Amino acid sequence: MKQKVNLLLMKPKRNPNIEWDHEDKIILKIKRSNKIDKLMNKLFKTPNVLTVELDEIGSFVWSKCDGERNIGDIAEELDFKFGEKINPAIERLIKYISILMNNKFISLE
Repeated sequence: MKQKVNLLLMKPKRNPNIEWDHEDKIILKIKRSNKIDKLMNKLFKTPNVLTVELDEIGSFVWSKCDGERNIGDIAEELDFKFGEKINPAIERLIKYISILMNNKFISLE
């Protein structure tokens, strides 16, 4: 029998291989160093580092993905900071967390 996991208790943690800067908004710097990326770089002159600029809400969430806070805590903080702008906070947060995970930007612990 499979054990049920409460997603709200899971703790998102940033991928330590992704560098990031915080100015107005967070900019992720993803190194493209696997064999396919290197080949594409030679053939098509693609950049060695992919940059992703997060919006205000994405930057807020990224800064909270420290492996200490759980998704429920982050949802409460989102709701407190952004109020009606983010409602329904939990659904939007789960979707965003899913996108970050699919891109291997974070993991859940």
